[in-house]
Amino acid sequence: GIIEWQSSEEDSVNRMANEMVYNDITLFIAAGNSAGRGTIGTPGSAEDAITVGALDKDSSIASYSSQGPTEENRVKPNVAYVGSDVMSVAHNTGDGYTAFSGTSMATPGAAGVAALMLQANPGLSPFEVRNFMQETAEYRACTYMGDPAGVDGCDDNDAQNLVTKNRQNNVYGHGEVRAPEAVLAAAEKYYAFDDSMQIVIDSDPTHDNTHTHLTPKESIMFSTSGDIESIQWRSNHIVDDWTNLQSYRSGDTGGQITALDLIQQFQHLPGIDLEGNHTISIRGLQSNQSGGHSSSPLVTIDVMLMDTASAYQQDSEDAPGFTFIAVSVASAIALFVNQRKPREEDLDED
Repeated sequence: GIIEWQSSEEDSVNRMANEMVYNDITLFIAAGNSAGRGTIGTPGSAEDAITVGALDKDSSIASYSSQGPTEENRVKPNVAYVGSDVMSVAHNTGDGYTAFSGTSMATPGAAGVAALMLQANPGLSPFEVRNFMQETAEYRACTYMGDPAGVDGCDDNDAQNLVTKNRQNNVYGHGEVRAPEAVLAAAEKYYAFDDSMQIVIDSDPTHDNTHTHLTPKESIMFSTSGDIESIQWRSNHIVDDWTNLQSYRSGDTGGQITALDLIQQFQHLPGIDLEGNHTISIRGLQSNQSGGHSSSPLVTIDVMLMDTASAYQQDSEDAPGFTFIAVSVASAIALFVNQRKPREEDLDED
């Protein structure tokens, strides 16, 4: 049901939502199902949250979808996504499905597009996710298709609908989310996308739901095609960034990222446990005619680092100390034998 917030509580919840975004959490909030103008409340009214309205199957606004402005006169929602008659699991059935409607069905769809954007470019901030999604959305005027629910939400600012530009209204926000355009915009933030370059992971997943188990002596093996000049990799941890793979040379047709590479990178990242699951993204780069670089599609692999405590321990038979002691003992024995031989000869002469 509807949660009745006191004004002070609304401010507190909105501040917490904004704080989550400041801490690199991309936050999607359902606009609500209260219908009509000025019905988006906390936490959908939070300034930095991505508030999602619901569309019917024909991409017009759903009659139940809450609309802006917020109490602070902020234009909301940010975007809209299909939320009517969405197939989902039926509770208490075990294996059944049923159709649900609501902004709570629209919001996971938009969040799923964001997940694809972050897979294409793990370095995106929550604000960049929001901006790319808004900029690539297909704008819907509040009068779109003559839908009564949209027309009722029109205000004086919607006279701007006569001018074609990317904008926002209190019914559709910036418009209907477009997944391919949003993901491509994310992928091309720094480099042009070039699928003529390819990276293929050769390491086979072992056990534990397709995670590849890596001990300190093992590696992620991959092959390349398309004249890749350099390889970069990173984990999908928020605090990580892209790292050049120094062992890869232009013209190579394959390479490896060792478990030690991962351990050496992760041990300097705050709040990261070495032992356990990590998602690794890999991309290839190539110079292009514009003076910049093009990037291959990213490939990802889920790994489980194991026995990391032994990363810098040497086996006894490989340890230099052991070799030095063995050589020293052998030399001492040889010297002792050589010293005894003349003495034995002297005794024989006597």
